[in-house]
Amino acid sequence: MKTKFSRFTFPVALAGLFLVVLAALNGCAFLQKLQAAKIIIQTKMEYKDLTYDSIEIDPPIMDLVQNGLKGFIPNPDAVKLVKDLSQGVITTELGHANFDVFLNAHNKTQDTLWINDLKIEFKFDTLITLPLTLKDSLRLAPGDNDMHLNAAFPLDMRVFKLNEVRKYGIAGFIDVSLTAGGKSVSQDFSITKEVTPEDVKKLEDIIRDKLLKMLVNDWIGKLGKLLNL
Repeated sequence: MKTKFSRFTFPVALAGLFLVVLAALNGCAFLQKLQAAKIIIQTKMEYKDLTYDSIEIDPPIMDLVQNGLKGFIPNPDAVKLVKDLSQGVITTELGHANFDVFLNAHNKTQDTLWINDLKIEFKFDTLITLPLTLKDSLRLAPGDNDMHLNAAFPLDMRVFKLNEVRKYGIAGFIDVSLTAGGKSVSQDFSITKEVTPEDVKKLEDIIRDKLLKMLVNDWIGKLGKLLNL
């Protein structure tokens, strides 16, 4: 006796097989996501250091000073800007100071995670909150991982209040996966760092040596020569 198969049997079988494969793939992706979540939960973020990198003056400001302090008659706006700055007064944003922020991510597991996205803010107490940009690391290997980030601090009146900062705050989220481009999971984190006397001195040195000496002394020197002071 021959067994008769409906013309729908084969497509139904294929559909069933497809669903089984799809379920297996989804299950595998879910397990990877679960494993990534387990690892990132066991990864501790810690603050390491804050260092000065460089100062960038906005081109219009630099042009005003460089060209405004030339010739027999100086540009009044250039003269006012330099004199105000020498007295600790900034009436318009001059540019920004680049800071390097170093964190450590300690991965307590034996697995490596890929960083898909990282959004962090750095708070100088209540003075200002700045976004941080990741400069290098794309992976979190087992153990300690140095993370190098950059922050741009605007050169306005707030720069003279850096030495009043008593607390750093770092908050954000990290998005990771077990493989590059794999299923990702996100983890929020927050770090608070009390500012030590050494930290305060470092900030004061930045204001004095990098901003005042480099800019004010140079610009005042040019103004003095121009006015024969």
